Amino acid sequence: MKNLNIFKIKFLLIIPVIFSIQSESSTDFYGKINMSLAQIDEGYERETDTLNNASRIGFKSKFKISENLNFLVQVENEIDPADGRADGDKVFKQRNTFIGISGNFGKLFVGTHDTAFKKAQLKVDLFNDTQSDIKNILRGENRMQDLVGYESPEILKGVKVVLNNIKTSDKNYQSYSINYSSDSLKASYSIDTGLKGYDGKRLTGSYTFNKTTLGTIYQDSEKTVTSKKESGYVYSVKQKISKKGSLLFQVAKSDMKVVGGKQISFGYNHQLRKNLKVFTALSFLSKDNAEDKDWLTAGFEYKF
Repeated sequence: MKNLNIFKIKFLLIIPVIFSIQSESSTDFYGKINMSLAQIDEGYERETDTLNNASRIGFKSKFKISENLNFLVQVENEIDPADGRADGDKVFKQRNTFIGISGNFGKLFVGTHDTAFKKAQLKVDLFNDTQSDIKNILRGENRMQDLVGYESPEILKGVKVVLNNIKTSDKNYQSYSINYSSDSLKASYSIDTGLKGYDGKRLTGSYTFNKTTLGTIYQDSEKTVTSKKESGYVYSVKQKISKKGSLLFQVAKSDMKVVGGKQISFGYNHQLRKNLKVFTALSFLSKDNAEDKDWLTAGFEYKF
C-alpha cells in the first residue's frame, strides 16, 4: 500500500510536466485511401480484382523538450478498405513506426522504418505502392524492424547522409545513403550490407526542367552466400500536360526477382483537388521461361 501511495504521488507530480510538454507540441492524425480496380491477364487466366495500394492511417507528434531538442513519435499502419485485412488475417500491417529525437544535430530514431537504401529511390518509381511498383523487379525495397536510424542535417549545401543499423536474431546489418537535393536536381548513392542475404549498391538521379521530370536508378546486387551478382535499372519520365494532369512512363529491367524480368508501365494522374486524385495505368511484365503478365488499372487516392 505504501508503494502504491508513493506511485500516486509521483504520478501527480509528473502530470504538470506532461501538460507543459503537450502545450509545446504539434500533433497530426493523417492517412490516405488508395484503391484501384484492375483487369489482370496472366496468359492462362484473366481476372478483375479490387486492389489496395498501401492505404494507411497514422499519428505523429513532435514535443518540444528544449530550444534545440524535440521528442518524436510516429505510429503508422496499412489498412485495406476493401476486405478489412491488410496483413493476412490481421486488420493492420505496421509501417514506419518509431520514437526519436531531433535537433541541430539531425534526427535519431528507433523502431520500424524504410531503410536508407529503399528511401534512396527518391520517388523515381512513379508507380510506388501500386501493382507496378519497382519491387517486382529490384531487390532492396525493405522496411525493417529493430532499426536504429540517423538522418544528418545539411553537412554541405544540399547534402545529407542517412545511416541505419538493423538488428536481427543472428546479426546486425547496415544501410547507408548520401543524398543531394536542389530545386531541379536530386541524387543519391546508397549501400545495403547483407540485408536479407544481399549486398546492394544503388545510384539514383532525378532532374526536373520545364514541366518534365526524368528519373533513373542503376543498381548492383550480390547474394552473400554464393557471390552471384546481378544488376538492374529503372528509367522514368513524368510529363505535366496541364495544371492538374500528368503522363507517366517507366521501364524497369533486371534478373534479380525474375529471370529476364522487364516491366514497362504507362500512366496518367489527374489531381481533382489538393487531396484527391484519380489515375489509370497499363503495365506489362515479361520474363524468360514463364507467362508474361499485363494489367490495366483505374483508381483514386484520397489523403487526409
